[in-house]
Amino acid sequence: MKNILFYGDYDCTTGFGNVSKELVNEFSKEKDFFITVFATNNHAKEPYNTAENIYAIPALSTREKGDTDLYSRKSLLKLLYNGSYSIVFCLNDIEVINQLDEHLRYVKNLRKKENKKSFKSLLYFPIDSEVRKQDLKVLSFLDEAVTYTDYGKSEVKRLIGTSASYKKLKVIPHAVSENYHKIKDFKSKLNNNKDSFLFGSINRNSVRKDYGTLLIAFSELKKQDDYKNCQLYLHCNPLDPFGINLYRLSQRLGLEVDKDIIFPEDFNENKGISESELNNIYNSFDCFITTTTAEGWGLTVHEAMMCETLVICPLHTSLTEVTNNGKVVLPIKKTSTTVYKDDLEKIRYKSDTNSVIDSMKLAFNMNSSDKAQKILEAKKFASKFKWKKTAEMFKKLIRKQIG
Repeated sequence: MKNILFYGDYDCTTGFGNVSKELVNEFSKEKDFFITVFATNNHAKEPYNTAENIYAIPALSTREKGDTDLYSRKSLLKLLYNGSYSIVFCLNDIEVINQLDEHLRYVKNLRKKENKKSFKSLLYFPIDSEVRKQDLKVLSFLDEAVTYTDYGKSEVKRLIGTSASYKKLKVIPHAVSENYHKIKDFKSKLNNNKDSFLFGSINRNSVRKDYGTLLIAFSELKKQDDYKNCQLYLHCNPLDPFGINLYRLSQRLGLEVDKDIIFPEDFNENKGISESELNNIYNSFDCFITTTTAEGWGLTVHEAMMCETLVICPLHTSLTEVTNNGKVVLPIKKTSTTVYKDDLEKIRYKSDTNSVIDSMKLAFNMNSSDKAQKILEAKKFASKFKWKKTAEMFKKLIRKQIG
């Protein structure tokens, strides 16, 4: 039996959590794999099995006393020292894992001195902005390093050139769940005005997603007579502590809740909803829009495409790549760089308000033939990315390391 320690978000509503679910489920089909998931952002109270060969340990409720780290990294190191794992598969930002570099080396060397079985290591990580060279040190320790996009790989190359660490770096793309699809003759329950044009966004209300710019642009659009019937649905917690107070901003902008702007009832960012319910929401939109300032991939963009929903998004970071250079979306072409507090001083890309308005007008006025063609191209492009194919690429890397 090959014992795999999977470290990352699991069985939760985050983007990382969605990726973990798809990969771990595919890995579990290998009968000689036993996967222990040390699950960050998991709010269960006790360890549990999700399949015969998947054992989930919720990090928050089981970590060592005194381990107050958001990522429970001290507890991860103890698992690695005490356990007997063939490989540790990490899914997180490289900055997070990089802080473990010297500690991972220490644990591995200590196990070697004590004649204990060694472990291989693999990191799957996004790049959603310009990185720092000092955050890439852990690459030299890892047996396998994999990023989501060619954009991410090029950012690493920009800093370390064609070094030994760079040469081991591979690109394996994300994919889109098969549960997202077009529902024929779907009748939306979201917009209470049947004659309205419904824009919608599915992102957490966090600073990085920049709902502020979207609301400002939408409020300016609504001031023009031709667009007074437009509505905007935001699938998020309008009072999320990681974001802004969207109720208050709506009031400042003269947007009336449940008339101009719509929020879900009793939304809980930790609980989430099923993919079936999310599929219904995508199908409700006349146009999906995001003014996100950075993405390591951008899962919601491809989910919307699979639901045959027109997409508006900026062209920066990974989004240029996952939209085929903007060919399958209505692009927000103009952005400016900015830096936010409590965001590790990462350089982000803020969408230009007028460019957002122009794209929304284009979506609203698009003739049915052009819209259908754009949607068809987008679905064809997104359909190429399948989780089974992505997981198979990882299985080959894992078996290359552990047999």
